[in-house]
Amino acid sequence: MAAYMGSAGDITEKQVDKVWTEAYDALSKQAKAAAAEAETAQRETEKKRADAGEKVTPAPTITAEQAQVPFTRTEVLQALVGHEIYGRLAAKHSVTLPADVPYAEFAAQKKLPADSTYAKLYIENYYLRGLLTQSLVSATAPTEEDMHLVYDQLGANGGVEPGQDFATWRAAQGQQNLQAVAAAAKLREEVRATADELQVKLNPRYAFDLTVLGVESQAGTVDLLTADFDDRWAVPVDDLS
Repeated sequence: MAAYMGSAGDITEKQVDKVWTEAYDALSKQAKAAAAEAETAQRETEKKRADAGEKVTPAPTITAEQAQVPFTRTEVLQALVGHEIYGRLAAKHSVTLPADVPYAEFAAQKKLPADSTYAKLYIENYYLRGLLTQSLVSATAPTEEDMHLVYDQLGANGGVEPGQDFATWRAAQGQQNLQAVAAAAKLREEVRATADELQVKLNPRYAFDLTVLGVESQAGTVDLLTADFDDRWAVPVDDLS
């Protein structure tokens, strides 16, 4: 078992592996198609040169490189658990996904296999998290502890100017940023409460937190605030189905 999810139904390692393998197979198929296209183009070029009277030594056969899945099985479980929790919170707050979610464009931007289960989960989690955060925005100020967490995460990922201390950075934050942190903190508590209601327990081989506030960087998404699952471990059992 990968995760016990109470009334939502448990998630087996077979389910996790199925999502990961689906992506691997799709990427392998893409790699083979690209290699075949390149091979055809190479041979056509050689034939044209030969037809023009040039002595041509055929190039080595172009073969597909092994597919590299851009996410781990842990991230698959994170997406599955997150989708259940964010989906429940969306229903609670009357939040719905827009009709024009750009699945294909978003998947391409994140270099995820188009139409894959993981891409769908990842994209919908991203949108639901943002919409939920917007629904929780209020005039409440964020705690200094949470602001320190954001500052530390940004600093560790190049998001703070060199030499800029916390006080200087904190003073430069506008109202919109402060509201975003405070709202994300509220979402974090609701995620934890929902996990409690579901009595979520994770296989200890998987370690992850759910992102409630993140920013995009050249290196990828930087998690600024997360809802931790560190105390939600369970003894793994074999899937006997």
